[in-house]
Amino acid sequence: MSKPDKSTRGCVICGTTVALQCNHVGGQNHVAWFRMWFCVPHHDQFHALVRAAGIDLEYSHDPRERLLRALQATMVCQWMLTDALKNLSGGNNETNPRAFTNKDDQP
Repeated sequence: MSKPDKSTRGCVICGTTVALQCNHVGGQNHVAWFRMWFCVPHHDQFHALVRAAGIDLEYSHDPRERLLRALQATMVCQWMLTDALKNLSGGNNETNPRAFTNKDDQP
């Protein structure tokens, strides 16, 4: 799979192309190749949710523990993506009303 052109990159949650960071969704110590682009606010939100869920992204010598942590972190990302889709579909975001708005992308 080729790397996307920089002009087509955008935050997977809100679509902004401003201040993007490549996020290791499963943790760089667990599944380093699984990455998605997030804007800074959504990258920060992802890691805050991972911490709140008690998911340890530090390296573990146990391969089963690494896979478990990676799966847990990807579930946080799945929840964020599902919530963003719900928001785009006209649903409201009851958890965090500011989570999926970005003033930089508004005309």
